[in-house]
Amino acid sequence: MTLTEQILARAAGRTVTPGDEVWARVDLAVMHDSSGPRRIAPVLAEVGNRIWDPSRVVVATDHFTPAANVRHAAILRQTRQWAKEFGIGRFFDEAGILHNLLLEKGIVTPGMLVVGADSHICTVGVHGAFTVGVGSTELAMVLATGEIWLEVPRTVLIRLEGERPAWITARDITMTILGRLKADFALDRAVEFDGTALSSLSMDERTVLTNQGVEMGAVAAMVVPDARTYEYMSRLQARPAMDLNRPDPSGYEQVHTFDVGEMVPMVACPPRVDQTRPAAELGDVALDRAYLGSCAGGKLADLQAAAALLKGRRVSIPLTVVPATRQVYEEALRTGVLETLLAAGATIHAPGCGACAGLHSGLLGPQERCITTATRNFPGRMGDPTAEIYLASPLTVAASAVAGRIADPREYLGKEAAA
Repeated sequence: MTLTEQILARAAGRTVTPGDEVWARVDLAVMHDSSGPRRIAPVLAEVGNRIWDPSRVVVATDHFTPAANVRHAAILRQTRQWAKEFGIGRFFDEAGILHNLLLEKGIVTPGMLVVGADSHICTVGVHGAFTVGVGSTELAMVLATGEIWLEVPRTVLIRLEGERPAWITARDITMTILGRLKADFALDRAVEFDGTALSSLSMDERTVLTNQGVEMGAVAAMVVPDARTYEYMSRLQARPAMDLNRPDPSGYEQVHTFDVGEMVPMVACPPRVDQTRPAAELGDVALDRAYLGSCAGGKLADLQAAAALLKGRRVSIPLTVVPATRQVYEEALRTGVLETLLAAGATIHAPGCGACAGLHSGLLGPQERCITTATRNFPGRMGDPTAEIYLASPLTVAASAVAGRIADPREYLGKEAAA
């Protein structure tokens, strides 16, 4: 079986094959302040106002923190009161983005079935968990019963091979995949990532692969666990939900192989995530703003990469930096990463979703042009609908902030990189 089928077989308590419809036991139900109590509370009240197991529920405030207006403050207050009322022990208040917290705290482990009211919950599949993004009404029913109805999806394998150049990040990899196969190529399927090139990607970087699964149309995205995955679990004293076997290659509906050694820094041009071009071809695109943040681009590895390129340089346009979590903020502060970013002219904001969700902390104005590590680039995603959003890696964002135009980071990484 594929990883998808192994996990769903365990959750359903029976053998499964693609196309089967099953009731599955949920290991974890998660939500944030936007998708959570304000939407779920009325539905849950209609079915008894009880949660099947509060210890298997995680709530985080990340979209509306810090509150930018009275409406935001009211939503946060409701979220806090609801978490207290229902005894949610794993309630993370102003600690950062839900998806990143689930990973850095070791809450999601290999073999889990995770249901979340957010499309980017697929991010946590990096730990070898099967994730399902649902609407708030469906999550309310999961909270009440501890189960979810699913159709077992067919599975697509993305095999990453070759030797990864230092200037190629996981974001360049996903943009290359989306550019070649186009958005929604895995519609209603599960995507699994494997291959020898994974060994060169840190756990932080691998997160980007699964994060972008939703842009591929996938119902779930996973990285096949390896020694690095289990070492990370051990360090966090986190126990896998089940022993996963290596997936059977014959179980995949499609297999797509990519050589990361042939890749170049990429940019996704508005208004689509799959409208990608090499950064080197976009040098005439002048920019107004640069933004480093989101569940895909505000991790410690992202801040470190940007700081390494910006060290000793100054940005020529405003650069907004929003760490994904408080832990990332603290570690970047302790190691001097934030100091380097500040010295380069960046402005550091509080951890959370920030402008990626179009709510606060760096919103774009009319006709502004921004390069960002955020997750999506459709009109209005980060502010005014006339603004243009270019998606890129943290290295490309940093290089472009210095240049004031879209820049290939190899321009700033020495002659060897430029070659």
